Amino acid sequence: MATSPQTVQLTDIGGSLKRHWLVIVAMAILGVIAGVSASYAIPAAYDATTTVSVNPMNADILTSSVDASRSVSMATEAGIAQSAKVAAAASSLLAPNYSVGAKAIQEATTISSPDDSLILDIRYVGDTPKQSAAGANAVAEAYLQTRRDAASTEIDRLQAAAKAQIAAIQDDARSPANKSDLAQRSLRIQADALGTKLAELGNFDLDPGQVVGSAEIPAAPSTPGPVTLGLAGLVLGLLVGIPITLLRKEEEDSEIGGIDGLHAIGDQIVLDGTKDINRADTWDIAAFMLKIPTEIGTDRPFLIMVDAEEQTGRGTTPGQELADALSRRGRTARFVDAGAINEGKISRGWPTDKKRDSWAGEVIVIDTTNLTSDANKVALATRSDSVLLARSTTDDAAALRRLAGLLRSKGVDIALTALFPPQPEMVSLGR
Repeated sequence: MATSPQTVQLTDIGGSLKRHWLVIVAMAILGVIAGVSASYAIPAAYDATTTVSVNPMNADILTSSVDASRSVSMATEAGIAQSAKVAAAASSLLAPNYSVGAKAIQEATTISSPDDSLILDIRYVGDTPKQSAAGANAVAEAYLQTRRDAASTEIDRLQAAAKAQIAAIQDDARSPANKSDLAQRSLRIQADALGTKLAELGNFDLDPGQVVGSAEIPAAPSTPGPVTLGLAGLVLGLLVGIPITLLRKEEEDSEIGGIDGLHAIGDQIVLDGTKDINRADTWDIAAFMLKIPTEIGTDRPFLIMVDAEEQTGRGTTPGQELADALSRRGRTARFVDAGAINEGKISRGWPTDKKRDSWAGEVIVIDTTNLTSDANKVALATRSDSVLLARSTTDDAAALRRLAGLLRSKGVDIALTALFPPQPEMVSLGR
């Protein structure tokens, strides 16, 4: 009967991390080295911020009216401050000291505005502390000048339109068709209204705003330093190292390999039978090493759980081999194959008190080799007085590690683990 694959347990993960901690440490160190190296390879950058207060300057083009109380769209103003036109003007302002193109200025500039405010924060990232401060101030100045020029151009256009309308009204007033008093009065009203509008445009405040916080020369770069990038490299190294460790498929993970591999699985007493020509000799020693009471009370049995990996063609199960070894030492033992018991009964509490009473005073060897569920093996182990594991050097180390971890999690101590050579080696040793 094939054993169904077991799900990954937390003990598997913890054991894998513990066994391969050097891989994790190595990846973490490499990550730190890479992070620190990157901090010196990345060019230093500095950022400075200039704060501008924006004044409303709104001339209604359709009605030619001026309403200074209307709020401006800060999203629009942020777009203007980030525009190519402002960048080109800032490039001209920086030209005496720094050669920075308009495109580079656009890429180095970030505009933000606090909610419900008329404030623009102009952040500029430069190659040096002085350049970053100069760049932020230049963009702010270029933005205000661009806004002032745009407002002045709009006022000039509206004034020219108003003057043209007044001239047209004057021409109409001289026309014979408008000589009546009513026509003349109507034309005068229109001319007076345009004159008033023209006077308002002449008094329009062209102040676009002002710098309320000039950029200061930054004392430290904005790019992350060795400590920051080193810590980031450490985290990245751990994020890479841990999955590598968990996904490693080494030979030691697939086969026990030998006595050292078995010791590496956990703290347990190990009987090395890999050099014994006769397998029964190893079981005789195992029977001697097990701490079985000399006298067993008549009220209860002494239960020994024996577990091994199922092997095709095996004639005698390890539990029967232990029972035979105990018999050779003068101890009568009853062999019970747990694989023949319904696993549902085991999960619900087999052996029951009634079954224990029927075994009272006996040594009972319960063989779990043919059980498919590790959970049921652990359940039987918690109900046993002693646990013995039998493995060969080619058995699945990961499966044994998982079972041993589950037993430890339930407080079950492995009394003894007997290690045997694989069956072909046993044959060759016999020859």
